[in-house]
Amino acid sequence: MMCVHCATPVDAVYVEYSPGNIRLSVCAKCEHTADEYVECEMMIVLIDLVLQKSKAYRHIFFNYPLLHKLSMREFVWKASLLVLLLDSCMFYYFEMAFIYSFCFVQCHMKLVVAKVALVDNFFLLTVLVVSHILLKRVAYSKTVWTDIRMALVLSSYFKLFVFAMMVWEFSPLMAFIIDMLVLSSNTVAIKVMLNTSMPIAATATAAGALVRIIMGALLKLLI
Repeated sequence: MMCVHCATPVDAVYVEYSPGNIRLSVCAKCEHTADEYVECEMMIVLIDLVLQKSKAYRHIFFNYPLLHKLSMREFVWKASLLVLLLDSCMFYYFEMAFIYSFCFVQCHMKLVVAKVALVDNFFLLTVLVVSHILLKRVAYSKTVWTDIRMALVLSSYFKLFVFAMMVWEFSPLMAFIIDMLVLSSNTVAIKVMLNTSMPIAATATAAGALVRIIMGALLKLLI
């Protein structure tokens, strides 16, 4: 676990004296409460995530899974499938719906999902490589790959607005706004996960976004 304010490792974020009677731990470095979200409702955490507060991301990434004994790896892969589905839906509604019939898309949906998955993985790989180059301390390992995937997937919650876009008619501009919000959230998540500066996290995310745009353009030509 770690302090959500300064990212200093702590032994525990609270001490339980009796059932329901706890005392929040204080960080020895910054002297703030290590994790005040322990006593907060999940809605408060979600609001701070939307406001893109780094301490809320630290709570979700590092402390929450340990406090609730969650298997984050299994959850992240399920969330990855949801993000892939939402990206595929957005690709159809704002790219293919004006070019091909719905029957055509139904027949080639597996191809669409596969190519969108390829684009998303190129984005992830680019963020990983650029982070490695800029930080010069992030090793290529399964753990780092999983951590960055978790950061990117869990910080892509703005894509849930795609469900609303499938019910109500929205301008294509809305897709651009959602992408900008997701990239902004991805930047904060990478900053927290790698414990780095905002410029480095923004550079890695921007590089990934650029590669995704290029791959997306190629994807349009191939379908």
